[in-house]
Amino acid sequence: MIRLLEIFVALIIVAILAVVFAIALPNHRHIDKAKVYSAPVRQIYDVLNGYRTYPSWPSPLRAFDSKVRFDFQGPESGSGAKLNWTGSADAKLGNGAFTVIPDPVQDKQVRWAVDNNWKGEGKTLTWDLDQAENGKTVKVTLGYDVEYGWDLLARYSGLYVGGEPATLVQLHLDDLEKYLATVPNVDYKDTTFELKDVTARPILYVSTQAKRSLDEVADATDKALTAINAEIKKDKLAQTGPRITVTSNWGDENYEFDIAVPVEKTDGITPADPVKVGTTYAGKVLTASFTGSPAQLPLTRLLLKAYASTHGYGFDDSGTGPGRFYDELTTTDANAAEDNQSFTVSLPVTVQQ
Repeated sequence: MIRLLEIFVALIIVAILAVVFAIALPNHRHIDKAKVYSAPVRQIYDVLNGYRTYPSWPSPLRAFDSKVRFDFQGPESGSGAKLNWTGSADAKLGNGAFTVIPDPVQDKQVRWAVDNNWKGEGKTLTWDLDQAENGKTVKVTLGYDVEYGWDLLARYSGLYVGGEPATLVQLHLDDLEKYLATVPNVDYKDTTFELKDVTARPILYVSTQAKRSLDEVADATDKALTAINAEIKKDKLAQTGPRITVTSNWGDENYEFDIAVPVEKTDGITPADPVKVGTTYAGKVLTASFTGSPAQLPLTRLLLKAYASTHGYGFDDSGTGPGRFYDELTTTDANAAEDNQSFTVSLPVTVQQ
């Protein structure tokens, strides 16, 4: 009986010590890690300020559950953007969500609320962006914070923030780097983009190519337009919009492209070679406009591709089919100098639901 009493007293002492030790443990835990990226700060901020790109990352969550599934809620980016995940039955990841916390600081900080099966409340991932003075690199610090309050068992779990939480932080930093490596390294912060819905229009077009020089591209364009205009005159058609250039391949030496002119109709028309009939792209496009030299067109296409990539818009990069870049010459002044022409460049895109 005395032995049992001794065991009971010992257990009480251990329990009291456990409680005292838990009370002495901090009710808040913080860990952070940092990495330097060779990418424009706006690109990094845009990737982190929403979750449309997240399924395309190698994905930190897939390290815990290779079968995890994602879906989106709320706006595409900014305060309230939300990524839900559903774990598979045979993995311990469970279900959860990331949500962008109001209000992100442009090019400086984005905070994510974390809702998962880890102990604690008020769990957050905070991304701090520190651009180098030369603007060429950005130091990204990712911190994880959690509050345990008076949940004493949860305070004990805080002893292990160097485990799964630290692993998640490092995986996010590493996978962000891998995703950014797929994005053209161009800074689009001074460019205005617009997402539009466009409808199909009938066109006459000529497929052509030229060496990658302004003069040779201009010569090939003029020859194509001569053939198209002759067809328009022969069939007594009316042109209904500006000239369109559709890019098939911007190669190391040669540029392959179509020159197209919108017309009122193409029904019943059998044009002479090399002119063909067709329609313009129909669907969502991401656009950017500028006034300057045609030499800026390749850079504008890269800017569109980078913006689409950081915002999770899908696009066809094969150079074939209807998903090709196209630009419209919107200059109305026939006497405008070559370096003062206006263009609208469009990239057909798909938007994840």
